[in-house]
Amino acid sequence: MVSLFGWGSSPKSDSSQPAQEKPAPEQPKPKEPELLPHQTPRPPIGSNTNLKLLFGGMTFFALSVLVTRRAFNKKRIACIPPFYTSSVYHQPHSNSAMDAFEALNLATLNVVSFGLMAGGAAGYALNINNIDDMRKFVRAGLQGGSDTPVKSDEELEEEVTEWVSKVLGDKFEKQLEKEKMKRAFQQAQADQTAKEN
Repeated sequence: MVSLFGWGSSPKSDSSQPAQEKPAPEQPKPKEPELLPHQTPRPPIGSNTNLKLLFGGMTFFALSVLVTRRAFNKKRIACIPPFYTSSVYHQPHSNSAMDAFEALNLATLNVVSFGLMAGGAAGYALNINNIDDMRKFVRAGLQGGSDTPVKSDEELEEEVTEWVSKVLGDKFEKQLEKEKMKRAFQQAQADQTAKEN
């Protein structure tokens, strides 16, 4: 009776009881590719600003090329004389200031659109989506790909001043001393005004 309600232990397994499910073997998770120190993992698709910039730049560049071709064709057609006019007497209407202004606008449009496209392509190639990614990339470049910590800005500034003083010599050192004295004088004045207030 006790085994009828599932209490206690029964020597035989009843066929009326459901078979216990065995846990499924765990499937191994796919390994993510290892990244270099300067690389960051790819963000989710929704935040790929570099791809947006690339495709926006490509679209903008295609439209700017279309506008430029239309302007060239318009100027070329204006230079063709009408049917019954001799080419000697044909003088197409032109305004040199407006032509120059239009050419400048078209050149600016083409350069900006190409710059957008190139910036998006470089951002996608280097996996840079925002300013933080750019900072990490530049820091890794300054680090040289090694595991040593990146130098602070002050240390890098000291290295640059040492190199410049070695290249330029005494004139740079004298100018550097003047700048240091000027900074110290300004700091002293600021401290004095702070004490007075």
